[in-house]
Amino acid sequence: MPDVFISYSTQDEKLAQFVYRHLTSENLDVFLASVSLKPGDHWPSEIMNNLRFSPWVILLASRAACRSPFVQQELGGARYGNKKIVPIIWDMSPSELPGWAREYQALDLAGATIESLSKTISSIAKNIKANKGNGLLLIGCILLGLLLFKK
Repeated sequence: MPDVFISYSTQDEKLAQFVYRHLTSENLDVFLASVSLKPGDHWPSEIMNNLRFSPWVILLASRAACRSPFVQQELGGARYGNKKIVPIIWDMSPSELPGWAREYQALDLAGATIESLSKTISSIAKNIKANKGNGLLLIGCILLGLLLFKK
């Protein structure tokens, strides 16, 4: 089960690959279609299954991505599935995001350097790991309670 699903336009492949490499170097399981899909995979169902099981979605919200019907479908699924959605923008202002993306706090990379981008992605990874740890702690507490209740 992936920790993070990256939704993006293929026009933004370089940035998507950068984010993917950085998050995986932080020991997160990341789904990026161009890397994660294998020959012979039925890509529509693979993409939707990975989206379904990923608690976090990073939306690389370029102008091209916001016009993409595939990205719009993924974000619809993410919203319906109550995912934590992090839009990342760089070629538009937050006010230019479509209504379906504007309600989430965006990270604006306009003018960012590689170093500041790396720090931003590390910060996102830290939040994902903290959230993941909280979920595991909750599961552990539930299991402990069930064991104690059985006695």
